[in-house]
Amino acid sequence: MSRRAAAWWGFRALCRGALGVGRLLYGLEEQGREHLPERGPLLVVCRRISRVDFFGAAQLCAIYREFSTITSAMAVFDSPLVTALGRELGILAAVKGTGMSAGALRAAHRLLSQGAVVLIADEGEVPWDGRLQPLRAGAAWLGLRSGAPVVAAMIHGGYDVWPRWARWPRLRGKLAGRVGRPFRLADSPCPRVTRDMVAAANRRLVAELLALSAGYMAEPLETDGAVGVERISASSGGERRPARARAERA
Repeated sequence: MSRRAAAWWGFRALCRGALGVGRLLYGLEEQGREHLPERGPLLVVCRRISRVDFFGAAQLCAIYREFSTITSAMAVFDSPLVTALGRELGILAAVKGTGMSAGALRAAHRLLSQGAVVLIADEGEVPWDGRLQPLRAGAAWLGLRSGAPVVAAMIHGGYDVWPRWARWPRLRGKLAGRVGRPFRLADSPCPRVTRDMVAAANRRLVAELLALSAGYMAEPLETDGAVGVERISASSGGERRPARARAERA
């Protein structure tokens, strides 16, 4: 067995255990699974809402044999073991507090072009108050640049179970992993992506995430007309200038 196969075997076993705990404690359900295509390319844009968002990745692992994601976990743990494991699992590193690097975005775009499933949470860190945060430019850029189908996803009820400010989770509550209907941010891959295109795409992504939330923690953080857009230079393939807007702790 190769290292990659062993890493995925262990990760799937961990996900199965997590799903078992979620079903036992919180009656974890899957809603909208029928909206997911059988295979990629697919861009899954997740809403960050609580410390139990990992159930979403566990549910995705039960559906697709493999997928890639962009996360700052490797930067947080700063461990050679975590870095090596992440590399075998196809995890693309983000920079904690500043978002996705140009290299990670280009790698994710390459994976989508090859028919992969890519999971991304473009709000950055888990919000203190559970509100939808301003989106950065990563998901919008990937959706426009690749032309891949996009679905919104979230763990409904997560803020009631384990908000960011709580040290420990509540042992009761109701969770549901929700997935929206597929849509596209572009009819075909866009060779050049402008700031205005990213702003329009982010407005669509926000609308999809809010519709999926169905009123649950659905008041978004107020932003300017750019919807918290980071500037990405199409000529460089993804130069990043982080947006300053952040949620205030409730």
